[in-house]
Amino acid sequence: MLVPDESALVIELVFALEGASLAADHADALADAVGRALPWFANEPLAGILPLRTAPTTHGLVLLARRAKLVLRIPAHRSADGLALAGRTLDVAADRLAVGPGAARPLMPSATLYAQRVVTGACDERSFHDDVVRWRAETGAGFDFISGRARHFVAGGREILGFGLALHGLALRESLRVQGAGFGSDRRLGCGIFVPHKAIATPP
Repeated sequence: MLVPDESALVIELVFALEGASLAADHADALADAVGRALPWFANEPLAGILPLRTAPTTHGLVLLARRAKLVLRIPAHRSADGLALAGRTLDVAADRLAVGPGAARPLMPSATLYAQRVVTGACDERSFHDDVVRWRAETGAGFDFISGRARHFVAGGREILGFGLALHGLALRESLRVQGAGFGSDRRLGCGIFVPHKAIATPP
């Protein structure tokens, strides 16, 4: 089973966001800022923050996309609590983000899912591949996968290694379960969170 209880529904809260730039490795500072505004957030195992839409620069900064959104994935029973984030200002290290109106939306099933970074503790691509194979066997979900390149980032003074991961061929019910539960660690840093993705053709 992917989640301990099928009734533990997970949704997304989507907020308008205003800001200019952030440090390239801002995931930990963003998680801390959300945690200060929503004290319960850090203690919710299924809570996470989707990576922000940004554009890189050559100065150790990223630029926030013009229509970037702050998207939280949380248990459905925390919906009203999470929407209290609207109207708050988040101090993300030396930068500030203004959170606008928010709305709840359900997870959407898709046969193809993608996570930008998945962290399992694997130190190379072969070990990561083996971790995914074990996870697939444990869940009983039927899918094929393609693992991406290694991605190094720093959070809380530690260097973390994650890998992109695409899943395809998922049944719709399995897709929702995978999105709700995620895979690997550091969900509050945007890791192991799957979103619907364009279809991947299966070779003949």
